[in-house]
Amino acid sequence: MNEQDLKKQIAREYYNTIYGAKINFASYDICEKMPTIISFISLTIGVLGLVYEVFNSKDLSAAMLIIGIIGLMLKTREEQKNVYKEAAINLLNISKSLEQLHSKIDLNKSNEDKEGYYTSLSAQQKLHSGISQPSPVFLASWYAHYKLFSEHNVKWMCEELNLKWTDKCPLSFRITILITLIITLFVIIYQAQNCS
Repeated sequence: MNEQDLKKQIAREYYNTIYGAKINFASYDICEKMPTIISFISLTIGVLGLVYEVFNSKDLSAAMLIIGIIGLMLKTREEQKNVYKEAAINLLNISKSLEQLHSKIDLNKSNEDKEGYYTSLSAQQKLHSGISQPSPVFLASWYAHYKLFSEHNVKWMCEELNLKWTDKCPLSFRITILITLIITLFVIIYQAQNCS
């Protein structure tokens, strides 16, 4: 394996570990913050419903009920939030080691210690495969992509793996946006036809 292949393999392993860390951090954040946000929104709308008639609609009540159910579903995941955090920290440490390994290859142009690089990469891969990760919370993958590509310096990884914007934006998110736009367009056309 030449130097470029080794750097690509390190970048690929880095992507897997840093994405794993970010998805666990995202799941942790959702479990930590969403119940509080849901409670705040529910309480605020309930109080506003006492004063303003517009907050007493059936549509709003149904939406609040659905949000409450989501909050209840998150309650079971809340017990796992420390597992998410621990897995995320372990994966983050591995990703830092891989980033340092990649930098060493760039600094050591003579490639004297190529065997040592392979050994280090192999050791990090074993550590990565040994980390137990719980299944992520709903929508954590979208949040993880955001956290990875907008809050973290991964330019070297993107260059090494030749990542495009389609790799940085989850397919499920793009499909959801497309479907939302199509439905919005149909609603606008439908309303325009009914008004004329």
